[in-house]
Amino acid sequence: MAFRSVTSVQIIVAYGIEQGVEEGVLLNGSGLTSEQLRDHDQLVEDKQELQILNNLVQHTSSPFTAGVALGSRYHLTSYGIMGYALLASSTARKAIELGLRYLDLTYVFSQITLSQLNDDIALTFLCDVPGELGELVLVRDMVGAAMIQREVFEHKDLPITLQFTAAPPAHLSIADIEQTLGVNIRFNADYNGFAHLAPLLDLPLIKANEATARLCEAQCSQLLQQKQNWKPVAKLVKDTLVHLGLTASMEDIAAHLARTTRTLHRQLKQEQTSWRQVRDDVRVGIAEALLLTPMHLDEIAERLGYSNGANFSHSFKRCKNMTPSQYRKQTKKLG
Repeated sequence: MAFRSVTSVQIIVAYGIEQGVEEGVLLNGSGLTSEQLRDHDQLVEDKQELQILNNLVQHTSSPFTAGVALGSRYHLTSYGIMGYALLASSTARKAIELGLRYLDLTYVFSQITLSQLNDDIALTFLCDVPGELGELVLVRDMVGAAMIQREVFEHKDLPITLQFTAAPPAHLSIADIEQTLGVNIRFNADYNGFAHLAPLLDLPLIKANEATARLCEAQCSQLLQQKQNWKPVAKLVKDTLVHLGLTASMEDIAAHLARTTRTLHRQLKQEQTSWRQVRDDVRVGIAEALLLTPMHLDEIAERLGYSNGANFSHSFKRCKNMTPSQYRKQTKKLG
């Protein structure tokens, strides 16, 4: 069970009402009341927000368009103290690293990874929510991130491409979206995410302030620690692996979470999983995103910490019941 601020749900419901959907219809099945919705200190479960988003999907003709409209409503102020921490970061690289480190303080459901792809650096998004709901969630998360970069850089027409693997929806004004987000939009791409980041990562940000950044990050760290007390241990381990890197050992993870390896092993066992299973889940999740790119299988294997391509293929097949090559062909057919 994971919790988040009610702010995101407030944004979703406000948008839905503007589209003619009644508040009661949007809240149906979520367990949230109108009173709780208006309580700014209210915490909601992830599944409650997903239920409300699913209710919205049932009343929209285009999940993609709804995702764009929703994502454009998430401003830096929507993220509380984390928004100020991003704004005060010295460079875009520092801001992205901070954002990924404290991703659990945001409203995204997507897995986000900063990756080196050939001569470019990309920020890739992978959402495992199925169907039209997953499409809306993915687009919302990506557009929300685009709004952050626009406010952090404070100028338009950056040489950044926001790209989607999907085809362009009918009746969608790409020019209007590009104007709103200040990025180039591309469809039918190899992966979902931001491309052409390399030249911008180390540029100084306009409102950089080291003292403010340190103070805000300390508060983010405190908030994250509070939130971790509510999360399953397996989820904590997955998040820490993404943060520390896939070469991190169980000892590294345990030390980061301030517990012994024996305690961590016991806690994972209580959740009917294991260190190996959790690590494989993280590797496979990142592998799925990388297999959408032209990257060679041996290179993906190396990046995921496997000794060779054969070990990577064996592990991937054990989790997905197909080889990486078969998965890549299947996703191309579906795209």
